[in-house]
Amino acid sequence: MTPAFRVRHPRPPGFTVIELITVVAILAVLATLLLTAAGRAMEAARRTQAAHDVREIVEAVDAYYTEYGHYPVRPDQEGSEVTFRTDNSDLFYALRAVPKGANSGDALNPRRVVFLEAPEAKGSLPRAGIARGIWYDPWGPQPGKPESGIYHVRIDAGYRGTVSDPYPGGDFDEGGGSAPMIHTGVIAWSLAKGGLQTYQLLDQIVSWK
Repeated sequence: MTPAFRVRHPRPPGFTVIELITVVAILAVLATLLLTAAGRAMEAARRTQAAHDVREIVEAVDAYYTEYGHYPVRPDQEGSEVTFRTDNSDLFYALRAVPKGANSGDALNPRRVVFLEAPEAKGSLPRAGIARGIWYDPWGPQPGKPESGIYHVRIDAGYRGTVSDPYPGGDFDEGGGSAPMIHTGVIAWSLAKGGLQTYQLLDQIVSWK
């Protein structure tokens, strides 16, 4: 008898299901790694920008003091420590020589000296620029966090040569005693990605360290 031979058909071109699943899994891992790296790079860029901005704010306030012999605050704020937490527009109207807010009629900057220039914020969620007179940090405001997203500034309008440290390491309001002081006339900081004012200095961007 003639032996029966099984005809082997050539394998059709293409991938098997297992091979396709493997390729998709590899691509997913690579995409995750790329997104993670991109996110870290963007966060690093935001922190670099915020660090530059808080230094620029301090330099601008110091330049104003050199020009006028006092700080850019309203007359009724003179004699005390002034902190801009949720709205810094009055300060930046004065430093940018914009006749609005507390600087209406050039009240705080009668010589119209431009001590500071800042970009306009873009998009519906303001960040990294000026919107409605407020200078927002690169993270912008976050829901439920009223102090988030703007540059905080504290000024020694009492002219004592110090301002209280916003990050004393403990709750001095509850525990009594006096908060540590920073020996300078003006400080600026950003709450950064966290968006919350805390007693501990975590990932915030500050001008004095």
